[in-house]
Amino acid sequence: MRGREIFGRYRQLVEELSNERASDDAWFEVLQAIVRRLDHDSAELAGTGAGLLYDELCDQFEQEAYLTDNERRRKVLMAATKLLEMQRRNVTLGINR
Repeated sequence: MRGREIFGRYRQLVEELSNERASDDAWFEVLQAIVRRLDHDSAELAGTGAGLLYDELCDQFEQEAYLTDNERRRKVLMAATKLLEMQRRNVTLGINR
């Protein structure tokens, strides 16, 4: 899978999760699983490709979080941003690879 395809796929997964109407906090575990799969799928990107992918997703989710008035959606998008930032640091440091 190429960078743009990965971006689109994982953006859609997080968007769907953020728009679900569920009232419980199980979304966080689902979000963690999404980030783990992203880590696996982005491992094939050469050079700084994975880092750039994480940066683009973070920027997108953070912007959308600031623009929404839906509290649950904001929580999911900001949590996604934070998880991706932590994973980005791990990628940069070569941890979990």
